[in-house]
Amino acid sequence: MAAYVHRSFFSNYTVLPRFEGVDDVLALDISSNEPLFGTGFHSFRVINAYSTNTVDHMIHSVPSEVLFPDLGFPLLIVGDLNIHYPLLDPLRHISSREISSSTPYFEKAAESGFALLNPPGEYTRFPLVGNARPSVTDLAFANPPLLPLVKSWEASLPSTGSDHIPITITLTIPSLNQKPARQQWADTDWETRDPIIKGFKVPATPSCPTPPKLDEWMSESLNPLVALLKEHTPVSRPSHHSKPWWTSHLTILRREYHKAVRSARKNDTPHMREVAGSSKAGYFKAIKAAKNKH
Repeated sequence: MAAYVHRSFFSNYTVLPRFEGVDDVLALDISSNEPLFGTGFHSFRVINAYSTNTVDHMIHSVPSEVLFPDLGFPLLIVGDLNIHYPLLDPLRHISSREISSSTPYFEKAAESGFALLNPPGEYTRFPLVGNARPSVTDLAFANPPLLPLVKSWEASLPSTGSDHIPITITLTIPSLNQKPARQQWADTDWETRDPIIKGFKVPATPSCPTPPKLDEWMSESLNPLVALLKEHTPVSRPSHHSKPWWTSHLTILRREYHKAVRSARKNDTPHMREVAGSSKAGYFKAIKAAKNKH
């Protein structure tokens, strides 16, 4: 996964082709006389890593110790780390060998305060030949100073011919990242609104309907109704970290999922691995269902 930064963001940049003495890591240091991204930071770093591994998946060319430096300014880490981890692909069977190989990266990231930007299960590599299934190998991490600037992580662009798809990471000024206000339907005064809604009249349909006329008629009918529904419904503006779709049921499933994973690591038996796998699948399916319902 290559990193692209718009030229208007900076006035000076330096490329470090051998970051921390590792050949497979390239660091791009960006500096500006003016504060970047509307913050007080004048420096920004992008680390691009490509980690190759041995046949047994245990030794990587980019060790986790050098990949998550402690910096006081925004840092974005991107690259193909060639690791597989349950958090990345919840529905994939991850072997104990792969978990042992990938865990040091996520433990180091957590210790250093880095946040993973990839949504769970969003594939980044689609093999062009062979029987290999799609996978998540291109990762992105943001350190604490950068995280408030991250607006989105998207893998919606078409393939450029490679088996890795392009990924777009959008950064914005923190004040522009506020989530939009949302209606609090549970607090709607339906007793007052019901008579008004019952008296709502839909405009007459066009006599000679055409796609543009139908679209116009639909807007004339729907927009006043939506405005009527929102008129007396209170709104709230959730924080950057809020999850309005989260439920108490998900909290229980999350607790049981982590409990099963810890037990499977402590007692590595086929039964415990099966229990952990079932718990993991159920937990992430419940998250997806909750998001879709919301």
